[in-house]
Amino acid sequence: MSDSAQTTDGYTRFREAMQDGRLQPGMIVTQHELCALLGLSLSPLRETLVLLEEFGLVEIRPRMGIRIVYPEVAFIRENYQFRIMIEVYALRSFGGNVTEDWLANMRASHEDCRTQLTNDTLERAQERFVRLDGRLHREIVEALDNKAVLATHQRLQANIQMAQLVHRRPGFRGALLQTIDEHLAIIDALEARDVDAAVAALEAHFRGATHRTFAG
Repeated sequence: MSDSAQTTDGYTRFREAMQDGRLQPGMIVTQHELCALLGLSLSPLRETLVLLEEFGLVEIRPRMGIRIVYPEVAFIRENYQFRIMIEVYALRSFGGNVTEDWLANMRASHEDCRTQLTNDTLERAQERFVRLDGRLHREIVEALDNKAVLATHQRLQANIQMAQLVHRRPGFRGALLQTIDEHLAIIDALEARDVDAAVAALEAHFRGATHRTFAG
């Protein structure tokens, strides 16, 4: 495996460990502990740490260890700001070419997700919601046909999802339902072929999402 592939693999393993709880925000670990946890030898781990530090996901503390990022206000704001820049630009391209089939499918998927959030267990409904949320935002960015931008966008999404998980409070089901309403406002504007209104709805959605993350 090439050095680049090893670094990518190490990054993927780190994200998986964050997602399944083996790594917790704010945790401090040694290199050897992280090697064991991620199943990496020391050399590829060190290459991975360079990338993780560049992405702001770890802080190397001499004689203390490696601190996993805890998503404070600045971390959340920076990730949202960067993501908004990408998606607003992408939506202007996407909105001019969006198909009726995409709009109909996305609307139906959101209405089905709303029904499940109302009637099913939160765990099962949330799993479906996360997939749908990721799909809507990803497919807008895919309109740019730029792999580097898409990879950056996916990283920003993962950072924000981590922050939302850390700061979640009671009433989370209501926050998901509110997000569906905000998504549908974007779809409404796209159906009307009003790209400026769609951008305004997207920006309103991100303001709401930022507030919900900060407020828990």
